[in-house]
Amino acid sequence: MAKSYRAVYKDLQDRTYSCPAVKTEDRWMMMTSDGLTEITHTFQDDIGGLLTFLEYREDPEPEDLRLHIEPRQPGQSSFRQLQEARAAHINQERKAREEARARAQEISVNPTKVEAARQINNQYGALRNRHGIKNQ
Repeated sequence: MAKSYRAVYKDLQDRTYSCPAVKTEDRWMMMTSDGLTEITHTFQDDIGGLLTFLEYREDPEPEDLRLHIEPRQPGQSSFRQLQEARAAHINQERKAREEARARAQEISVNPTKVEAARQINNQYGALRNRHGIKNQ
């Protein structure tokens, strides 16, 4: 995979801004919201104001989101192996959701606080009632 770079600028408060740097036929340009722009010592940004060139940075490698499986065993089809890997992944996600749900259900609810919140909501709703009818 080819390396990619970013042009990094900083503002007067030392906050940094960056955008992709693209190699054209004769020079490096940066990809802004307005399209390709020449990389200069200073740059006027709509949000950041006057920015000063700081450096070029190499973009980190993008995260590999492909499903990886072990080399297939003799007599096992690669499609079957992909199916099993996907099923294991789904089971792992399901288990994590069930654990999170169980933790959420363990939280004790204070009925006094629930009733106080319900009364406040009812009072607020009565005030906002566009017909002027107060609920009791």
